[in-house]
Amino acid sequence: MKRDDIQRMAHDIIERGAVENDYIEYKKSASMKDKILKTACAFANNYMNREISLLFIGIEEVDDDATGEKAVPVRPITGIDEAKIETIENTLKSLLSHIHPRIEYKLIQDEIDERQYIILAVEPGNDGPYETDERAEKDKKINLKAGRYIRVRRDSRKPNKREEFELLKKFADYHFSSELNDTATLDDLNYEYMKEYLVRTNAAEDIRSLSKLDMARSMGLISESEYGGYRAKNFAVLMFADRPADFIPYAWVEVIREAVGTDKMESRIFSGPIWIQAQQVIRYFKDEIQASYNVRDSITNVTHVVYNWPEVMFSELATNCILHKEYSRKDYVGIYWYSDHMTFINHNRPLPPVTIQDLNEKTEFADRQYLNKELKEMFFALKLVQSYGSGIRRAKKAMSDNHSPKLVFEPSEEDEKDYTQVTAYINEEFAAIRNEEKEKEGRDKEKTTPIIPPITTPNTTREKILLMIEANPEITRKQIAEGIGISVDGVKYHLRKLSDEKILQYEGTSRKGRWRILSHKR
Repeated sequence: MKRDDIQRMAHDIIERGAVENDYIEYKKSASMKDKILKTACAFANNYMNREISLLFIGIEEVDDDATGEKAVPVRPITGIDEAKIETIENTLKSLLSHIHPRIEYKLIQDEIDERQYIILAVEPGNDGPYETDERAEKDKKINLKAGRYIRVRRDSRKPNKREEFELLKKFADYHFSSELNDTATLDDLNYEYMKEYLVRTNAAEDIRSLSKLDMARSMGLISESEYGGYRAKNFAVLMFADRPADFIPYAWVEVIREAVGTDKMESRIFSGPIWIQAQQVIRYFKDEIQASYNVRDSITNVTHVVYNWPEVMFSELATNCILHKEYSRKDYVGIYWYSDHMTFINHNRPLPPVTIQDLNEKTEFADRQYLNKELKEMFFALKLVQSYGSGIRRAKKAMSDNHSPKLVFEPSEEDEKDYTQVTAYINEEFAAIRNEEKEKEGRDKEKTTPIIPPITTPNTTREKILLMIEANPEITRKQIAEGIGISVDGVKYHLRKLSDEKILQYEGTSRKGRWRILSHKR
């Protein structure tokens, strides 16, 4: 990045009061040599895949108690005595000589609030991983333990085992999907799948009529082996082999579900080309898993459809698992279906800068990195991916539109385990209706062979609701939910049932009204 661009970026960061993060750090002075060296090394390793990282010397940071934000730059800035700038720059150059290999950086003198400060702009390099040396550890003025450092959020620290592996892989520029497969050849690719892909992606007619060899060459699916002949690349095997798992272990999706009427689990494996796996597992969801009820609102009298799980959520998360899987690992994509929740498990983390915390908190991932770039492009061409970095947003929106609980992504950032898990809980209104139907079926069976007189359970949810309405006829659904300790959707379900049974009647508008108890039947 050019010096002028860096200065503009620095001014914008300070003017808007940007807090410290994975590419911004503030230091009041250059005296904190150990912290400056550690952060510079971490910035150079660029674990979070940023274009550039900036360390400001002469700017103090504080926590803002009013907003709760951490590490906000203080204005006007502390600044640096202009007479000391050259000395400080020389000190920084000497300090940075303790990082190996040599890092790429720029020292830029700048002014804001009529005070001078220094920008240490660290550019991402290709020669890493970068690490500090033992001389810095032995130097009493620095005293920084030798080793590699990475930057995660505001923290410059040593990587854990999982992060260390990712760092080594990053600088090795190793992408499994781009490599030649150990055994697969052109013969192992299905010509019909290749032609179908070209038809679906509206490829030119002259490409679709090529021979298998010429078609594979034009699509970049093969390369000549050093031992002679053509070998297929791993992404070609995943996309066009009849059974990719014959060449890449565990390249399949497995749906594991509770067997109806038992406490055992049963599974279904989808093992064809991965783009067909995505289509088949979505179809399986629609045929075997998804269910819905038509529900009439007792107040507005408007009917709406409530699903156990929305299709868009399932299709986006299942496709994400397939697309973002680390196929060099011997683990399959697992989707676990239980009566009250569904769990998607992929045995690798999202690539930085996206974190598990981001997946829980954010909806847009414009800077998302892709482990399998060829697969990303091909899934996009097949319209299995709508737009880059938007799948999580659509999945979250689908759950929200269905009034379902929020998606939960795990594990925590502190957990070193290398997997990503997302749990989608069943819609509570759907579950309440389903449970009511099951209870009714059970009561109907008891009526046919009565053995013990039915026992009524005192203080049921509906009794609690009626007691609260008796005490306050203008009570809201939210107040009832908070008083009983159930969801608003659960309250809506019980109110609708009570209205249908002519026990309750709502009078007024949706904004202001009151409940009237028609019958004291519980």
